[in-house]
Amino acid sequence: MSTEANYELRKHHHIEICLRDNVVFPGTCDHVYNEILLVHRALPGLSLNSVDLSLRFLGYELEAPLLIEAITGGLPISKTINEGLAKIAREFQIAIGVGSQRPLLQTSFKQDVVDTYRVVREIASNVPVIGNIGVAQLREVGIDVLKKLVDVINADALAIHLNPAQEAVQPEGDVDFSEDLYYRIHDVVRELGVPVIIKEVGHGLSMEVVSKLVELGVRYVDTAGACGTNWALVEAYRNPAESINYYVGLDLSNWGIPTPLSVVESRSVSKDLVVIASGGVWSGLKALKTLVLGANLVGFARPLLKALLEQGLEGARLFVKHYLATLRTAMFLIGAGSIRDLCRAPVVLGPTIVNYLAQRGINPVEYIEEKRCGGLLE
Repeated sequence: MSTEANYELRKHHHIEICLRDNVVFPGTCDHVYNEILLVHRALPGLSLNSVDLSLRFLGYELEAPLLIEAITGGLPISKTINEGLAKIAREFQIAIGVGSQRPLLQTSFKQDVVDTYRVVREIASNVPVIGNIGVAQLREVGIDVLKKLVDVINADALAIHLNPAQEAVQPEGDVDFSEDLYYRIHDVVRELGVPVIIKEVGHGLSMEVVSKLVELGVRYVDTAGACGTNWALVEAYRNPAESINYYVGLDLSNWGIPTPLSVVESRSVSKDLVVIASGGVWSGLKALKTLVLGANLVGFARPLLKALLEQGLEGARLFVKHYLATLRTAMFLIGAGSIRDLCRAPVVLGPTIVNYLAQRGINPVEYIEEKRCGGLLE
C-alpha cells in the first residue's frame, strides 16, 4: 500500500473511531470543572442583551471567542466536511482550523487534495483560517514549503501540533521528538511570516513546555488538554486486539493535563501569550470557566463534527447556537459584559485544583489576582 493510501485509510479510521467508540476522557473532566466555582450575581448590573462576545483575533473581528479546531483534510469526504464547517464559521463569524496538511506534502500539492482544504477559505472569507502540520514534519521540509502550505489555502496562521502520546500508540507512529525540533520551531516562528500556534492534540501543555516555547518566540498556544478526545485511545483501537500498543493505549486512557489546569499552567508562564483552551470544552459553561481562568479563546471539534455528520448543517448550527446562548447567559449571571471582563470575574477554586497548583509552584491566590489576565489579542 502506498504512503498516500495508507494515510487516507488512517484518517478514515480516525473519523470512524471518533464517532463510533468511547474515546473521550471520563466525564470530560467534570470533576475538575466542578471545582471551578463562579460567583452568581443576583443583580448583574447589566442587561443580558448587552453582553458582548466579540473580540479581535489574527486581524479579524470575531462575533465570539470560538475556534473550530482542526478536524480533517486530504480525503474526498474531507471536502464535504470542511464545506459544512466553513459555513458554520462564516455564519457565526468564528475562527476555523483545517486538519493536518501532511497529505499536501505526500501528494506534491495535488490540486484535488489542495481543494479539500482551500474550500474553507473560499467559503469562510470573513474569519481567520489556520493551517496545520505536525511538528515531526518540520524535519522533512524547509521554510519555503511551509510557506506554501499557508499560501495555498490563504491561511492567516499555521498551527504546529505536538502529539507524542498519539504517535507512541499509533501503529505507524513517528516517535522521535528529540530536541532538534526546538530549533526548527524557532526557525519557523522567525521566518514564516504569519503567526505560529503551537498546539497539543488532547493531552495538554505543561508550564515547562510552554516556557520553552516562549523562549523560542512562540506567542500563541492551544492547550488541547486531557478532557476531550483521547488520541492514544483512538490509536489503541486501530491496533490489533491483544497487541502491545493496544494495551498501552488503554493504559493511557486517563493520561494528560486537564484543560483548565493546562490553561493555568500556560498563562502562568506569560501574560503576553494568546492562550486557546481546547480539549473537551464542549459546553458554553465550560468555555466560560476556562476564559475566567485566563484563556483568550476556546476551541472544539468532536461534538461539532458529530452534529454535522449525524444531523446535517442544521444540527451543527443548533450546537453552536446552544453553546453561545449558554456562554452569554452565564456571563450575564456573573455580571460580565464582555470577554475582556472575564479574567477579572470572581472565582473560587476547589481543594483538588488548589493542591495541584501549589505542588506545581503556582500560588492560586496570586494567580487569580495578578496573572490570569493576558494575551496579545488586538
